[in-house]
Amino acid sequence: MGLKLRFLSWWTPEWFLKRGLNELAFSTVKGLERVLIKEDPKFNNTKLHNTSLKGNLNENRKIMAINHNEIVEIMINSVGREKALNLGREAMFNEGLSLGRKFREMLGVGDSTEDLILAAKILYKILGIEFTVKDINNHQNDVKMIMVVNRCSLSEYYNGDTCRILSAADEGVVQGLNPQIKMNFTERITEGAPCCLATLRPEDENK
Repeated sequence: MGLKLRFLSWWTPEWFLKRGLNELAFSTVKGLERVLIKEDPKFNNTKLHNTSLKGNLNENRKIMAINHNEIVEIMINSVGREKALNLGREAMFNEGLSLGRKFREMLGVGDSTEDLILAAKILYKILGIEFTVKDINNHQNDVKMIMVVNRCSLSEYYNGDTCRILSAADEGVVQGLNPQIKMNFTERITEGAPCCLATLRPEDENK
């Protein structure tokens, strides 16, 4: 475990959280915009509200979530719901994968499950998300876990379609943090579940 990862898991300064949120917001909004521009050349991103994140963390999360909702709505109106979900999830997974790889190097994340969970907790703290991980398979070298999200600040603003698309970014981030682990959400608060659930399992098992 890298010293930076250990330190930030113990104490994460607000400037790091704000910087991380700005990067996440910029990457995800631009990723969705690229999909829209490709599918609808007439798309004008001035339709969106101001995306400047200059407030406190809670205000910035709300601004980001509102922009996500608006651009997802535009996507659905432009290409249809099913296509928007598929294209949006693909784009967000790739954005998340890139961010995960960047944070893996920045934080010094190793290949252990402990490193992955600590790094994920740091990144989820940026988004106002709290989770626990339950080990459901104790076989050595065959890690199977369930992530349980009990609190998500974004669920206060996201609708079901936006959450389904943006959760693909989370899945990409996890795989970027650890290429051997694949995450897949199975339940979401925005779709009426009491908590979000996601499986964490070895990538080879999904091939």
